[in-house]
Amino acid sequence: MSAKRRFVIRDWKQADAYVSVQHLNGAQWAWEFLRRNPVYQLEWSAFNDVWQQLEAAYGRPPNRDFCAWKADPRAWVPADSCTEGDCRIDGDKVLIECALGARWGFYKFPPDPRDDDPVGDQRLTWREVQQPVKTVVAADVDWFAEPSHFALGFDLSVPLRDQIEQAKRTLQAEQRRRLRAELIRSPSAAQRADEYRVMLRLLDAETVSASADELASISQRWEHMLEHARGLRDAGYRQLSLLQD
Repeated sequence: MSAKRRFVIRDWKQADAYVSVQHLNGAQWAWEFLRRNPVYQLEWSAFNDVWQQLEAAYGRPPNRDFCAWKADPRAWVPADSCTEGDCRIDGDKVLIECALGARWGFYKFPPDPRDDDPVGDQRLTWREVQQPVKTVVAADVDWFAEPSHFALGFDLSVPLRDQIEQAKRTLQAEQRRRLRAELIRSPSAAQRADEYRVMLRLLDAETVSASADELASISQRWEHMLEHARGLRDAGYRQLSLLQD
């Protein structure tokens, strides 16, 4: 990515510059990591260039010429480029703003990476995160050793609807029991805020090519934490939206 396309979110050398993120909720933390993703930054910049061209040609609301806008091929991408999400397909194409949001897991207009809080301002809503479900077999002894794991059996020879409803109630009751017994804990944004704040500083420092010594000045565990931070920035950010407030 060219230098002019990189967005430096905060000055990593100033610890006080990160005080404002201390009390974010899970959805807001997800945005903090996504906005630092260089691929999102690049795609948003390309999208914004096209959007500005379209607005220059057809105006902004309420004076926009919507018919001419929608007739312009630049306003669309092929439907097969939007394999995730529920974008409205018009023939064989989808609107560029919907496609970009679906690709990165959110609804509403794609936010500028320099936007500090599109979540709190209700300009960004995360799409539902699909949680994987494991098919458990008798050999999965180690899987059952994890306190957060629980298995139910289904009879596939009879209708599933009533079984699924009963399973849902059973799972909810068992989750409550294990939480009360402190066998499991629902992770919260507040519990992880200090760790995530350090991760953001490391990502911002890396953006401006900080040295290893400079990264170590942020955290002696900088290598491990930076690797974790990259994972959240590049793919895991959507899971953060599930954190309890």
